[in-house]
Amino acid sequence: MRSILKFTIFTIFCSLFLMQSVALAQKNTPPATDDKNSEIEFPVIEGWEKGDITVYPTPELGYSIVYQSREVGTMTIYVYNGGLKKIPNDINDKILKSQMEQAKGDIKQAGKLGYYEDVKEVKSETVTLGGASGKIKALHSVFTFGIRGQTINSEIYLFGYQNNFIKIRASRPIQKNETEKEALTIILTEIDALFSK
Repeated sequence: MRSILKFTIFTIFCSLFLMQSVALAQKNTPPATDDKNSEIEFPVIEGWEKGDITVYPTPELGYSIVYQSREVGTMTIYVYNGGLKKIPNDINDKILKSQMEQAKGDIKQAGKLGYYEDVKEVKSETVTLGGASGKIKALHSVFTFGIRGQTINSEIYLFGYQNNFIKIRASRPIQKNETEKEALTIILTEIDALFSK
């Protein structure tokens, strides 16, 4: 129970740090006017506890929602436009690729500042969230790093949706078991279905 509490505090810290980085990077950008954030209704997902929506102080930062699993860890979904009026759905577009580089840079910067130890990017690829039957293609990157003696696996998924960036951060202690794999498959399949509508 103590380790779950520690991990929850760690996750909240990561979320706040990363959103602060986005805020600093985007502070001089005019806000977009085509905001469709309110149309997304996040589902209840088997095996995951759904948190409340967190709305950030400026429109370009959008909002986020956290899903928590005792067995697996935390998944945070960020919906934001970064002040841009047009965000493509094509993951090969330079706007999406640039945003992914910024997200990866935030993790690397946290390492340089001493929040994380031994930060390593172990994978960078394109994936389909729902697997073979899914529809949503996303840029995907996997990092490992240490924090307070524990090795963490942290994933980023990024794609465009209705002129917003959808960024997913999945963070958990490194484990190798089927329960983790199954829980991740369930939530990614649900997210794929949500954004395929």
